[in-house]
Amino acid sequence: MNQQVAEEIRRRLLAAGACAVGFAPAGPVEPRAVEAFDRWLAAGNQGALSYMERNRELRLDPRGLLDGCHTVVSTAWLYNPRELRDPALPYLARYAYCRDYHNALRSVLKPLMRQVEADFGYSWRICIDSAPVMERYWAVKSGIGFCGRSGLLIVPGVGSRVFLAEVLLAGGDSLPGQASQDNQTTLCDSCDRCVRACPGNALTLPSPDCRRCLSALTIEVPGSAARVPRTTLMGCDVCQDVCPYNREDKKGNVAALATLPHLLKVSAEELRHLTDADFRTRYAGTPLMRVGLAGLLHNLQTPS
Repeated sequence: MNQQVAEEIRRRLLAAGACAVGFAPAGPVEPRAVEAFDRWLAAGNQGALSYMERNRELRLDPRGLLDGCHTVVSTAWLYNPRELRDPALPYLARYAYCRDYHNALRSVLKPLMRQVEADFGYSWRICIDSAPVMERYWAVKSGIGFCGRSGLLIVPGVGSRVFLAEVLLAGGDSLPGQASQDNQTTLCDSCDRCVRACPGNALTLPSPDCRRCLSALTIEVPGSAARVPRTTLMGCDVCQDVCPYNREDKKGNVAALATLPHLLKVSAEELRHLTDADFRTRYAGTPLMRVGLAGLLHNLQTPS
């Protein structure tokens, strides 16, 4: 029965637009992964991402986020847009072409999980990036992908251009998960294209150094990136652009992640003529709000 319920939940999530769905029993993060995480923090690789240092107990055991939690459902959602910005415009990472993905994915997952609750008796909590969950660890544990040398999750047959969302389940029966896996496993073999291509030389093994990552810097500390290969609003896709697993360039965003036309056109000239109020009105609900008008203008001033 549990397997049938798991397959039905998987079917519903895939029908809603997820490109991969997996299950893992909730519990403490394995010691080897904890040690790797602690080494990463001790080396200062979190940089400005100071939130990675907080809520340690919750981060290392998702059962603290939902009473009675017994299952972690990991989902991946493709965000690869069909149309790209004119290369003459300041660069904007592809994930930022749509609505803020936290809200977009919640708008898909909430009604679906309400129906799952009604049908199977589960209580649940949706975790998308902002909750202290080691999302790539659980994605690998659930069998939906592996971590590449870029540090990103790679979904076989889909690539790395995916948003991750976890759904914690409690109540009802626990669902069968995948066999335990080593979350450090990579299938990149001898490929180091992302390592060589990274403009900030941030892809130091075993984990990225966020103090050098242009994506992290242009979002968390606008204007601080020392080496930017192109005029940039926010984000960087270089490691994904060169990754062989993205060679097929899969398309198929769900409607909630559809490209917003005005994000394809936003320019440096437009931003320089906007007031804060105009900016908030025009770009409310988009990823640009994470950096803000002042931050975007700081990024535009960073010398290449």
